[in-house]
Amino acid sequence: MIRNILKKTAKQILPVGVYSSIKQKWNYWARKKKLKAAYRYDLKRFSKYSDTLNTDSSQKLVGKIIREYHVVEKGLTMPEPRLGFGREVLITLAEDCIEYVNRYNTDEPQLLHAIGVILEYETFHSERKFQLSDDIQLWINKIKQLKLVIPACPQKEITKEDFFKYTESTFPEFAKSRASVRNYLNEDIPLKKITQALAMAQTTPSQCNRQCWRSYVYTDKNQIGAILQAQGGNRGFGHLANKLIVITSELGVFNYEGERNGAYIDGGMYAMNLLYALHYEKIAACILNCSNSIEKDIKLRELCKIKKTEVFIAMIVCGIPPEQFKIATSKRYEIDKTNTIVNH
Repeated sequence: MIRNILKKTAKQILPVGVYSSIKQKWNYWARKKKLKAAYRYDLKRFSKYSDTLNTDSSQKLVGKIIREYHVVEKGLTMPEPRLGFGREVLITLAEDCIEYVNRYNTDEPQLLHAIGVILEYETFHSERKFQLSDDIQLWINKIKQLKLVIPACPQKEITKEDFFKYTESTFPEFAKSRASVRNYLNEDIPLKKITQALAMAQTTPSQCNRQCWRSYVYTDKNQIGAILQAQGGNRGFGHLANKLIVITSELGVFNYEGERNGAYIDGGMYAMNLLYALHYEKIAACILNCSNSIEKDIKLRELCKIKKTEVFIAMIVCGIPPEQFKIATSKRYEIDKTNTIVNH
C-alpha cells in the first residue's frame, strides 16, 4: 500500500525521463536480487543432496559406483585396450562395492552389475595372459570373498550391419539399437549426412519455440584433437574421430530466474534428438559431457570459438565404425525404478 503511494507520488512529481530511469534501475536490481536468491536456492539443494561434499546415502554411493564401473566398461570396449588399464579406478570401484554391501545390502542391481564388470576385467586380462598387479588382484579377490553368485559381465560385441539394421524399423527397435560407439575407421563422413542429421534434430521441442540450441561442426583433425584433449573424456578413441559436433545453448532467449535452467533443458533434448538423427544416418557417435570446471570452460571457449552468450551442452564425436566392434553394456534400471504412476 505505502509502496504504491510512493510510486504514484514519484510519478507525479518527477520528470518523465528521471522517473523512467529510476524505474528501470529499480527493476534491474529487483530482478538481480531474485536471480541471486534462485541460485542460492539451487546451491543449497545441490550441496546437500549431490555427492559433491559427502557420500552419506545409498543413492550417492551407488551413483559413484556407476560412474566408476562405466569407466572400466569404456576401457574394455576401446579399439586397442591398454592391458592393466584403470588401476586406480578399479581399486576404488572394488572398495566402494564392498562398502555398499557392508553399509546397505546386495539387492541393488547397479552394485551387482559393477561386480560383474570387475570380474569381466579379470577375465579379459586372463584371456590375454596378462598378469594383473598384486594390489588389483587383491581387491578382485576381496570382491570374490563376498560370495555373491554373479557372472562376469562381458561388453557387447556387435557387427556394423547388426548395429544399423534397425535404423528404418519401428521406433522401439530403433531407440534400443542406438548406443555410444568408441571405435571408428579412417574414413570420411560426407558432410551432407551430418547436415541431414542436423535438419532432423531441428524438430526438437523448445520453450515457446525459442530453439536455443546451436551446433558447431568441426572437420579439421588438428582442431578436433585440441578440443578433445581439453575436454579430456575421450582417451583411447578421440584421436579416431572424423567429425566433432559441439552443442551449445543461447542464453539470450531466456528471461527470468525461473528459466535459469532452460538453456540446459532444451539443449539436452536437442542433443538426444541429434544422437537419434546421427544413428538414422548410420553415423557412429559418442556423446561427451561438458560439465566443465571454470578453467576448462574458459579453455574450451577459446578453442571452440563459441559466442560469449552461449553455454556448453555436450560434444558428439562422430565416425564410421569398423565391421565389428564392442559397445558398453551400461546396465539400465527397470522402469519401475525410474518412473512413478501417481494416482489420486
